[in-house]
Amino acid sequence: MEEINGKDRYIVKSVIKAFQILEHMSRDNEEIRVKDLSKKLNMEQSTVHRFLLTLEHLGYVQQAEKNGKYRLSLKLFEMGNNLIQSLDLHSQSLPVLQELNKKLGETVHLTVLDKGEAVFVNKLITYPTVVAYSYIGKRSYAHCIASGKVLLAYLSQEKLDDVINKKGLPRFTSTTITDVDEFKSQLAKIREEDLAYDFGELEPAVNCVAAPIKNFMGRVVAAVSVSGPSSRMDLSRLQEIGVEVKEAARTISEKFGYKEN
Repeated sequence: MEEINGKDRYIVKSVIKAFQILEHMSRDNEEIRVKDLSKKLNMEQSTVHRFLLTLEHLGYVQQAEKNGKYRLSLKLFEMGNNLIQSLDLHSQSLPVLQELNKKLGETVHLTVLDKGEAVFVNKLITYPTVVAYSYIGKRSYAHCIASGKVLLAYLSQEKLDDVINKKGLPRFTSTTITDVDEFKSQLAKIREEDLAYDFGELEPAVNCVAAPIKNFMGRVVAAVSVSGPSSRMDLSRLQEIGVEVKEAARTISEKFGYKEN
């Protein structure tokens, strides 16, 4: 790494070259041979080939079997799409969450899934509140909260098994579900109803109901939930609130281009 004045001293030239390759392939948006790419970028052919092999290993480019040419994969699109959604999620959902919080007078959460964990990205409370386990930026096991269950329910079987294998289903209270088969059965019901419940499974005496937020492709990108003390949020009340939560989730989903079939 070459020493240069200021922040530039930390620039890694190989990273610059890798992104030059990606940017050029993105502009042309077509398959290209190694030698043509090296000529256009004025790089050694062997150098370009090594970069492409590395980028292929990371999933950013693909090589066509029929002609050996390289093209970009969808991974960059997925990354950009995730960024756009994360930037828009707060602003698009906030008015809906505020209305839900005002209408129900209970704690409202907006949650996303990251590395198999539920992350609270927004929290609106009504004082006094009994929901102490959460704050914005807080990470939680996903299997024991309603919003986390929603986010896990729509994962592929492979990704779900991976989360369970890595995170497990640890017990926090007497009502926490720790049996894998029972948990998967509950997730199947969540997919049918687009609604999940949590009966004091992370924090005793705090119940919750949650619904999925979907993007224009129908993929679940977040969950909206309402939590409160079990003394006033029994199953009957949660089912009533669930109607409001599903409507709020549907409204936010529509802002992301989602349309129900």
